[in-house]
Amino acid sequence: MKHIVLIALVSVIMALCGCSAEKTPEPPQKIPAITLSPADKEKLLAFQKDILNIDGLADKAVKLAGNELKNVIKGGNISINLPTIIDKARAECLLAGGLLAQKTVPEALPPELKRYLNDGKTGLIAANKAYAESFVAIKSFITDKNPVALLEYRKKSLQAQELYTGATDKFKMIMTAAGGTK
Repeated sequence: MKHIVLIALVSVIMALCGCSAEKTPEPPQKIPAITLSPADKEKLLAFQKDILNIDGLADKAVKLAGNELKNVIKGGNISINLPTIIDKARAECLLAGGLLAQKTVPEALPPELKRYLNDGKTGLIAANKAYAESFVAIKSFITDKNPVALLEYRKKSLQAQELYTGATDKFKMIMTAAGGTK
């Protein structure tokens, strides 16, 4: 009986959260075309590759944990490996955020381009931190069965997704303006 009440409560909470007013997305800023020397373009592409490699560390773990959590939230059985998967995803997010923080934008690039790259990098760091915080909340939900922790997970997860989308959009705009690959 407790499980039915818990599932009903979780469903109501999720429905209420889903009905909240969504923010209208900001129109993306246009970055004017930037002409770079071949050497600077190579530095930009190398920086982009490094960022993508670091971000890929957390991405796989976040997706795996997200798929497992969707199953649990929909009423599926809790996998024995779920706490381990959540811990690994959290650790990977924190690691990726730390590695991104250590990464420096190439000095030779124009100041405006460096500003956009730093903004994108900062957004990815914040997204990884928010994902890590969301995994702490969901682990609390799994162990304590506290519905408030589920709300916290949902809030942090949505925040992370928004930050991630904003950061990746900046990188795409930069690469488009510089004539590089997206």
